Amino acid sequence: QSLIPEDAVWHFPGRHGQLAGAHRGRASIFAFLLKVQALTDHTFHLDLIDVVANDDRAIAIFRGHGTRNGRMLDNPTCLHIVFKDGRIAEFWEFVWDLYSVDDFWA
Repeated sequence: QSLIPEDAVWHFPGRHGQLAGAHRGRASIFAFLLKVQALTDHTFHLDLIDVVANDDRAIAIFRGHGTRNGRMLDNPTCLHIVFKDGRIAEFWEFVWDLYSVDDFWA
């Protein structure tokens, strides 16, 4: 069994960025993650700062970095992961500067 079940959802903020919205299902989540790399010519990476977790949820704090169309991304991010029955149910991604992140992925 996969840690990410078929009905998991990854919520990414924004209104017009190519990644914005709810990515529903394991295949959609993996396609979303692959698109992050494709849109940045595989330059996207993150620096993990901290993780706090219990049986119900985890919070990961990181900085996302990448380049795209001559622009650079350096964004503090909080990823809220919700567990259900010991497996991931939802990811909620919160970014520090929503407008610049939305523009970066547009």
